[in-house]
Amino acid sequence: MSNGRIVENAPVCGLTLKKAGSMRFRWNEKNPLRDKALKEISQQVSGLSSIEIAPVELIHSQLVFKADSEKDVHNLQGDGIISNQKNFMPVVTVADCMPLYIYDKKTGAYGIVHSGWKGTGICVKAINQMKNEYGTNIEDVCVILGPHIRNCCYIVNEERAEYFSRNFSAASVSKLEEGGKCYCGGRGLKIDWDNGEGQLYRLSLEEANLADLKKTGIPSENITICQDCTCCNLVFGSNRRETAEGTAFTVQAAWILG
Repeated sequence: MSNGRIVENAPVCGLTLKKAGSMRFRWNEKNPLRDKALKEISQQVSGLSSIEIAPVELIHSQLVFKADSEKDVHNLQGDGIISNQKNFMPVVTVADCMPLYIYDKKTGAYGIVHSGWKGTGICVKAINQMKNEYGTNIEDVCVILGPHIRNCCYIVNEERAEYFSRNFSAASVSKLEEGGKCYCGGRGLKIDWDNGEGQLYRLSLEEANLADLKKTGIPSENITICQDCTCCNLVFGSNRRETAEGTAFTVQAAWILG
């Protein structure tokens, strides 16, 4: 997709919702619910009875793998996958962190990354790897910034705010207004996030990622932004919201099918 327009022959991408249940993934654990859900999604989207699904165990890094098959990432830990294979489905997991979907409309290469605060910058790393592996040109790259916790709910301490202002964009942070809290989209659930002493800030992962992407020269019309806040919108799982409610948070699977 480019600025809300469908790009011909582009991969299909998506994100499971809270009602699907936890898509938690670890190589040393079994999650039959996840396996069933991803198999059904791949079959419905592709129309094929069997699609190779390639997960990676997340570690909040900027590590991206090139994969032609599931074997290429089996037992590996990292936060992104790039490929150019058809009928192949890379998967990462998120729960307030941002999934980013990448597509090179000229070569057909694509990728998916998980970007939390520690991993911000991983999308550009993935694009640079696509340049090296597939000859991607930046003007051909399309990116979707998926649903994530937005600055209405993402409150951080001064140290983290300074990190983002220095490394990405001053526009990505703003001082928390006096008495400001996260109320989960007006639901009445107040979240007092304890960041210790000192000034608190609102953090925009959108602004940070946009600043990083635009430094590469990617055309703005090739970037699409999902406006949903996973903490506000109850259809999504949310680490911050569900933890505040005293429940286990619902991990979601973000996928892209080439």
